[in-house]
Amino acid sequence: MIARTVARRHGNRKARHQRSAKLRAQRRSRRRARKLALRARGKRRCCPRARNSLLARMLAPLREAIEQAVGKEREARWFPVLSTLAMTLCGIVYHLFGLSSMRAVVDKAKYVPQLSLTGVRRSTLSDAFNSRLRLDVVRETFRVLLLRFGTALPLRFGKFRHLAAIDSTLLACAPKQLWAKYRRGKNAAKAHVCFDVAKGIPEQLAISAGRVHDRQHFEQFLKRGWTYLIDRAYNDYRAFDELIELRIFFVTRLKSSAVYRVVRRNKLCRRHRKLGVISDEVVRLGSDDTEMHNDLRLVTFRAEDGKVLHFLTNRLDLTAPSIANLYRARWGIELFFKFLKRTLRAARLLARSEVGVEIHVLLALITDVLLKCLARAAGKWTRPQRHVPAQFLRVVRERLFFAWTCELQILLASVFT
Repeated sequence: MIARTVARRHGNRKARHQRSAKLRAQRRSRRRARKLALRARGKRRCCPRARNSLLARMLAPLREAIEQAVGKEREARWFPVLSTLAMTLCGIVYHLFGLSSMRAVVDKAKYVPQLSLTGVRRSTLSDAFNSRLRLDVVRETFRVLLLRFGTALPLRFGKFRHLAAIDSTLLACAPKQLWAKYRRGKNAAKAHVCFDVAKGIPEQLAISAGRVHDRQHFEQFLKRGWTYLIDRAYNDYRAFDELIELRIFFVTRLKSSAVYRVVRRNKLCRRHRKLGVISDEVVRLGSDDTEMHNDLRLVTFRAEDGKVLHFLTNRLDLTAPSIANLYRARWGIELFFKFLKRTLRAARLLARSEVGVEIHVLLALITDVLLKCLARAAGKWTRPQRHVPAQFLRVVRERLFFAWTCELQILLASVFT
């Protein structure tokens, strides 16, 4: 009797082990089949279903840029689960709809089937935002996007085709982001941006800790023959001498504590004096060992509010009012930062690592370029601005999955009137 009971228990335990092993094998096979199906569907899984929708029209330049930057073979080999277009689309949805977290992006994709992102998980998206390989791909995609479609945008200044403004803005970080040291008890990342004033698009980006000075990321943006509008934080006498030798032009403001000697004074006509020009001089900055080897031009200008401004430049071929107007155009990058951080919600970071912060800002810049390309397709980006109007973004958000028709183009064009 006892032997029979022991044998029955042993048989039941053996049967349970067999059933659990069979269930584990079935789960493994289902997971393998799911991965193979995702890999087979590939790009079709991450693209919008409506081919003629406003979203498809907006993503057309991005899709071509990704294909040129990555390629289909490397895309399938590197990112079999979450493609580059799917990850970029998640970032675009975040900025377009003004979401607040990565969980909100996943929930938005789950309840909007037109995005075709229902299978994206938060852990997968988080791993993508912290991958250096993804960062290199997003950088190359942004570069190709500007190279292919940035040239199609019109110029704002016909005379100054190579005109850019360089500045930085702070992005608040969490206390656990130890790499983003800024001040005592406060962490922040700094986004250094080179903004093409003539086209109204961002050209280059660099991310650093908040305590890093702006001059350390200044030289990597420079190109020969360009004119750069910079703030007083970039004043460096040695750098000015190097820029003059390399034929790189700049317009900035003179520091109040700067020491200089006047080499000669240029004559002013009555028309320039009426416009507010007080003096136009050629000066040599510094004294003793810190004196520069080249001369610069110092223009003193009185603004409409009565404030006296001192502009410093190596452009000797321009008139004094033109130099003042050039520096006034530098304010465009400040307004672009305001649009980027408030309207596109770039100030709310999706990741905490340095790689994730750069990917987050790059996706915000890509969203801005795509919106301007969409405005160009609607026929209303004939004169470039610093950013698209907030009403245009609202119309795009409300009709993102509508068909691209003449009525929709007229509606988008009416925003600019």
